[in-house]
Amino acid sequence: MPLQAVPYIFILGTLYGTTLLAGRFSVGQFEPSMFIGLRLVLASLIFIIVTLLSRKHSWPRGRDLWTHSLVLGVLGTALPMTLLVTSLKYQSSGMTAILITLGPSLTVLMAHFTLPEEPLTRRKLIGVLLAFSGAVLLMALGESGLPDVHQASPIGYLLVIVAMISSSASTIYTRKYMQNTDTLSVTTARVLLAALLVFPLSLVFVGV
Repeated sequence: MPLQAVPYIFILGTLYGTTLLAGRFSVGQFEPSMFIGLRLVLASLIFIIVTLLSRKHSWPRGRDLWTHSLVLGVLGTALPMTLLVTSLKYQSSGMTAILITLGPSLTVLMAHFTLPEEPLTRRKLIGVLLAFSGAVLLMALGESGLPDVHQASPIGYLLVIVAMISSSASTIYTRKYMQNTDTLSVTTARVLLAALLVFPLSLVFVGV
């Protein structure tokens, strides 16, 4: 891994951890789907403004781009975000964060079977086994990460695992079909489509 990538990893980890902490607080204030719907609406507005003001990037165009963005919006944004925040009703943000580390391992395994150029090497296999062993141990112990909950609900574990499978599938989908597309255009389209999916459904089934 190049050293130039290290600062981005730390920034991403900080943002991800902060988001989980905010999510843990939010489950006591909002229904998870409504919280995610509001987040996506705000994020899509910001991306739209940035895209329209950008001189280097254009508004997403083309049927293929919007179709692929819809798949990514569901698999990589709407579904995993909603499931992860919902899991915080059953366990701590720290526990969810630890289980999220299964994501790269799942991606490696899925890529081995779907992307010929990314076979599972011995070093990758060792990393996958280490990641899975830690997560399996915590689940076997029934750890929730909450001081007042001695036995965690398996629902929290299941929600995170399904979210990571969905997110890994979106990563592989991006690698396979969208390597040559403009990053900002795709992100704008996928976040906007995810917002148009989650927020209206939350209004109908949950309410404000």
